[in-house]
Amino acid sequence: MDSLFPPMHWTNLLIIPGLLIGYTVHELAHALTAYFLGDTSQVERGKITLNPLEHISWFGALAFLLFGIGWPKPLQTNPRNLHKKYLGLFLVAIAGPAASFTLSLIGGLLMLSLVAIVVYAGGVSTDQVFAYLFPVMENLPETLNIQAIAIAMTAYFTTASIWLTVTSLLPLPGLDGFTALFSLVGWYREKRRGTVAAPGTTTETGYPLAAHTPMTEFDQKKRRNQADNIHFNVGVEYHQAHQFDDAIARYRQATQNDQHFGPAYLNMGLAYLGKGKRKEAIHAFRGAIQFADDQKTQAQAWHQLHDLSEVSPLDENEAQESMEEMGATPWTDTYPTPNWLGLGVGGGLIIITGLITYGFIITELIRIMGS
Repeated sequence: MDSLFPPMHWTNLLIIPGLLIGYTVHELAHALTAYFLGDTSQVERGKITLNPLEHISWFGALAFLLFGIGWPKPLQTNPRNLHKKYLGLFLVAIAGPAASFTLSLIGGLLMLSLVAIVVYAGGVSTDQVFAYLFPVMENLPETLNIQAIAIAMTAYFTTASIWLTVTSLLPLPGLDGFTALFSLVGWYREKRRGTVAAPGTTTETGYPLAAHTPMTEFDQKKRRNQADNIHFNVGVEYHQAHQFDDAIARYRQATQNDQHFGPAYLNMGLAYLGKGKRKEAIHAFRGAIQFADDQKTQAQAWHQLHDLSEVSPLDENEAQESMEEMGATPWTDTYPTPNWLGLGVGGGLIIITGLITYGFIITELIRIMGS
């Protein structure tokens, strides 16, 4: 039975760097795919980040260290938030394993390049280098030396990514493989429902159709969300044309359809400011703070209330002009956006640090094995 589990040795901990990087790349691929398919809530959940602590499941990592099978922190998404619904959910589910597989290929390529350079520059055989990077139990390093670092950044790094790919594709509840299969079934059933034509007509196959197909809760939610966006977008057009009464009516319709449509409350307040109605504007901004289901709208509403508090009501003419200026333009930056600059800088630093680390490993291996 002991052979079923990895041998217990301190060098098992050397897989931790590979796990941290692997979990981060895996889950970031999920989150970015969900974001680009319409689930902007990933920004507010803090999932579009290079911080491994946001992606790692400590229990899953411990299981990986003990048994060789583990999992990252599951991504929370909903097909209703995605443009392509079930097909989108499939793409989100498969993005993680695809990223892990790509990372394993990159790790393998780096490892082979390292071996080739050491063999060529150090005058040693390929078998010697591989024996150094893949030692048997008796030759495992006893301390955190250059061999341990080399193993962590080559053999264990690649192994971690491969195992993340394999285990995530298992068709078990909570894993990506199960989600992908579930989404494909949902997509197939949705496509079959989508072939229903008007009553009394037939499909291209010639089979008659039912006279009535009831609307599901999912379809109702979809139509309601579309109506909200239509009212909001038309309201923005009225707002930009300074037709504030028509804009307010549209924003109000959007909030009546969806009580948590924060941007509609916020723009309603701005439209009231455009009309010079201070109390109504404050009431709308407070509605955004109370009912909005996204933090970006709430923060913007607080900002508007703060700016409005700076407008002195003592001079009515000056206050009127200030409020009209504040409310003249609607707020259209309604969707949370990731910190692209932070991601770019962080990713660049990680790549540079990795290249420096591999350069150090290559130099030391040539020195040690070539001497």
